[in-house]
Amino acid sequence: MAKIANLSTAKYKCHFPACGGVCCKNGRPGLTLGEIDLIRDNLGKFVSLMRLPAQVRLKKNGFITKRVKEGRRTMAVVEGWCIFANEGCVLQKVGTSEGEKWKYKPHRCVLFPITTDIDETEWYVRQKGYKEESWDLFCLNRSQNEKIPATESLKEEINFFEKFCKG
Repeated sequence: MAKIANLSTAKYKCHFPACGGVCCKNGRPGLTLGEIDLIRDNLGKFVSLMRLPAQVRLKKNGFITKRVKEGRRTMAVVEGWCIFANEGCVLQKVGTSEGEKWKYKPHRCVLFPITTDIDETEWYVRQKGYKEESWDLFCLNRSQNEKIPATESLKEEINFFEKFCKG
């Protein structure tokens, strides 16, 4: 079973909606083929909730790009935001309305801030100052002011992680 290397010391608190969903800004998760198919097969459920420029991009070029990350095609970004970002995640909103909030959401998005290193051998909680974290997001800043352990604040994500790793 995969483990999360720094879970016992990580601190994390999600600040949504106050932050505006900044983790979706320029968010380009690598998508599995199953995730691409699931989203493509259900696009009709998402379009009316998407921002107008995102709808235009979707109609013209689809929701994935030619860009590759972790060996996978990535989600499109429109005006600096994930194509499915609109005051939160459209994919999550539809999943929630159907009783399963992460039904359509890519695993990389569900797991945030839990991720893997570049060679995908070690899972960890993204933290400022840990593994040369490049995103300067206040939710990743494990300053002395942050008291909430990731083991507490990421319970749902950790449960998802455990199921995801079992395959």
